[in-house]
Amino acid sequence: MKVLAAVAFAGILIFNSGCSKQAAPTAGAAEPEKAPGGAISPAAASAAGIEVVPAGPARIRTTLTLYGTIRPNAEREQEIRARYPGVVRSVSKRAGDPVRQGDELLTIESNESLQTYSIRSQYTGRLLARRANPGDAVDSSTVLMRVADLSTVWVEFSVFAHDLDHVRPGMTVLIHSADEDANVESRVNYVASAGETDSQSVVARAVIDNKDGHWVAGQFVSGELILSDAQVPVAVVPVALQELQGKPVVFIQTGQRFEPRQVELGRRAKDAVEVLQGLSPGDQYAARNSYLIKADLLKSAAEDD
Repeated sequence: MKVLAAVAFAGILIFNSGCSKQAAPTAGAAEPEKAPGGAISPAAASAAGIEVVPAGPARIRTTLTLYGTIRPNAEREQEIRARYPGVVRSVSKRAGDPVRQGDELLTIESNESLQTYSIRSQYTGRLLARRANPGDAVDSSTVLMRVADLSTVWVEFSVFAHDLDHVRPGMTVLIHSADEDANVESRVNYVASAGETDSQSVVARAVIDNKDGHWVAGQFVSGELILSDAQVPVAVVPVALQELQGKPVVFIQTGQRFEPRQVELGRRAKDAVEVLQGLSPGDQYAARNSYLIKADLLKSAAEDD
């Protein structure tokens, strides 16, 4: 299961995408100065781009990434058919035109009575399709037009078998447009009881507001389905974690030195990792570029050998 997470920190420095990656040292940069005992001093660490922040509480959201498509709300859609066989005499709208409830869409002359009757829209919305022109012979078997109220739309996600146990109606999902310029929160209101043969997936659906018309039918979207949402008392940013002798450590600033502190980890998110043991709220730890401290520590140990 591909699980991602989004986290909002309370009391922890949030890094932007550029800060979350451990960039390579700048070519030609001088090595950090050492404090007494061979360790990097806090002042030298700051000059080397090693940021120190306090450990503190964090909100950790564990999510499942889903992909889907915007669809018209089928519960607010009208298929226009001839009530009686006849000939189309006029068509008032083109595909894509806005329509209002009660607008005349087309007129048909009945073959039997030779009377002309009109068909009107049941919804305020937009004409999605037109398959009739004046002079066409029609009957009730043919869909002549489709009108939809697009003030709400469906988001239909494809859920594959290995993720199906995690998806249930009522769960919150954060929906993002393909270009990520629009985001909306909704809830899953339907999970199909049967899968689709061609894609080997099951449809999970959410309804979203579309009064501004931003969400367009056929548009691809992604969703972050929230599996768990917890506030933890102590957390660090993931880039702070290093490994020594096969154990996770965080470098804690103590006076004029940094010392490795072994930690026991809990829940993980994209921007935070819960610390169960080893740190207390307020402990000052090396976050960005903490790998420089580890490299210096290993270098000093090698020189001592």
